[in-house]
Amino acid sequence: MRRRALLSAALGVTVCSAGCLGSIRGSNRQKAQLGWFGVHNVDPESSHTFTLIVERGGNVVHESSHEVDAAEYHDPGVASDGAVAECTWGATAGDYSVRVRRDGEEETEESISVFAAERGAKCVVAAAKYENYDATSDFVDGKRLTISLLEACNDDGYVRRCSFTQK
Repeated sequence: MRRRALLSAALGVTVCSAGCLGSIRGSNRQKAQLGWFGVHNVDPESSHTFTLIVERGGNVVHESSHEVDAAEYHDPGVASDGAVAECTWGATAGDYSVRVRRDGEEETEESISVFAAERGAKCVVAAAKYENYDATSDFVDGKRLTISLLEACNDDGYVRRCSFTQK
């Protein structure tokens, strides 16, 4: 008898916790519009192939590969080359995440929806970057693939945005 009562209580706590966790997960996400997604290669030693992937609601709505030339290294800095994904995901606001894969191996991901919820953003742009610090810096070492997110779709400073974003 006690075993049933204990199991029943444990099941009730588990079910209630699952509902609470679901609402917590949902509260740190916000539907937003993805203005554009691009990539820069800041590696003066070699070109790379980058695969840009956009997911909305867990479904892939865009995937494209871009061969990006090596950066040009000249004193005092590095001029990177880049590419921008065609905006095939459309103007639909949603629960977006973006991923970038370098040369079919290294991959990183960022959630547009979590970023939008933290800032109250309605529209976000994403910029991936691959940096080869071994070739460009005396202060930092290693190679890094990152994605930066910006609430900037309404800023006229971004000329490479999807045609559907507001001005």
